[in-house]
Amino acid sequence: MPGTSFLVQFDRIVVNAMETNSGIFVGTNLQYGWSSHSKTNASFSGISGEGHQVTRNVNVIYDNDLIDTPIDDRDVFLSKQTVPQAS
Repeated sequence: MPGTSFLVQFDRIVVNAMETNSGIFVGTNLQYGWSSHSKTNASFSGISGEGHQVTRNVNVIYDNDLIDTPIDDRDVFLSKQTVPQAS
């Protein structure tokens, strides 16, 4: 709806886990120069609960990529860094 604004209000933000390439941004913000490139393979994610066992397990990852995570990294950095002049 044009001209309509919304208010979203949180009592709290709870973060249970931070993985690679993650961030938490609250409020009006803009992040310049952030770049993240990665690839992860996982064959077993874990066990939860009580009294569980894993026996005689075999985990196999078949990853036949010739190039993992091809990256075209042409970032545009809009911020300007200045170096103080010696007096």
